[in-house]
Amino acid sequence: MNNFSRSRRTIVHLSKHCGRGNGNVHVAVDLACEQARAGHHVYFCSGGGTFVRLLEREGVHHLTLPQDQRRPFALLRSMAVLTRLCRAIGADILHAHMMGGVLVGAVASRFAGVPLVTTVHNSFDRHSVLMRLGDRIVAVSEADRKSLIDRGFPQDRTQVVWNAPVASARNVDVADRAPGSVPRLRRPNITLICGLHARKGVFDVIEAAASLLSSMPEWTLYIAGEGPDRAELEERVGALGLAERIIFLGYVEGPEVLYSQTDIFVLASYADPGSLTIGEARAAGCAIVATSVGGTPEMLGFGAAGRLVPPGRPDIMGRELGEIMRDRPRRAAMGRAALRGAEIFEASRLVPDYMRVYEEIVRRQHPAKRHSAASRVSEHGISSGPTEKTRRQESACPR
Repeated sequence: MNNFSRSRRTIVHLSKHCGRGNGNVHVAVDLACEQARAGHHVYFCSGGGTFVRLLEREGVHHLTLPQDQRRPFALLRSMAVLTRLCRAIGADILHAHMMGGVLVGAVASRFAGVPLVTTVHNSFDRHSVLMRLGDRIVAVSEADRKSLIDRGFPQDRTQVVWNAPVASARNVDVADRAPGSVPRLRRPNITLICGLHARKGVFDVIEAAASLLSSMPEWTLYIAGEGPDRAELEERVGALGLAERIIFLGYVEGPEVLYSQTDIFVLASYADPGSLTIGEARAAGCAIVATSVGGTPEMLGFGAAGRLVPPGRPDIMGRELGEIMRDRPRRAAMGRAALRGAEIFEASRLVPDYMRVYEEIVRRQHPAKRHSAASRVSEHGISSGPTEKTRRQESACPR
């Protein structure tokens, strides 16, 4: 156990919900689970969702706490409840991952005297300015940190922690699913995994593929994900006469089953502070082609671990993809290059990185204390249920 784990902290994460299919939630859930595994007392406050059982199984206390900024009265009540919770459990850190959580957390931070950390997952969102309320602000790439500072975020309070989605508790959670639920991809293929909305540039990938597939009939493009543009994207594929060659998979739970069957992974975003898919594709040893936006260049070693192309240029993407599709040895070499150093994207790395951020703002060590977190939380009107795993962890860890 490292030095940061020996300083056992009580950490409260704030997220609007904890449902699958949202990258912000995935990062927050991964971090909470890894911190609990490292021996910290971890609470996850959200409106609920599919990850509640996983969190509790990993020893994280899930507490239902509304954080919808469109419901001001519910938000006010949540501020009061969170303040009481922080006092009851002796919280060391509040960590907000979404806008509503920042509003609730900022008030509780002031009245309970607990430092607030914010992670800016979606810097392209105009509401992300609220993340400046944190005592420490985390950007998910160095490029995004520079962008935030240019927008007025305080340089001395804004730090960088890369996302790390590989080998996370979420992946273990889906490892025992039924074999028939795993998509089987034709090889060779190009795979795109993302939300189906304008920022992800999916139309550009379709245009790039359309220029290649007629001359390379053995190749298939797979598009995994859901979003508001799906119907329009499918209509475009139909108009191109490529419905048998460009396949929409919908949302795939546990996308590692796709990466392991992928020959070329592509990401065509117009903005991406720190895409989880880049780390996942690298760890799987995929050849990668991605647009040079946000944190993607640094996550690809500025071209050493994957090819970078400009956004909004399907012609250039098509040319690059065509060269790689025709050159099998080059694809293999690109996969090996992607794997080198990919361990940095393993979820366990999140704990020491974030604990460094936390320790900078925790001015003094809390005295060792024995308390029943569950009973104290219950006294303050919040429903919680520590799991057997939590009790085993608490009894095994030194005080």
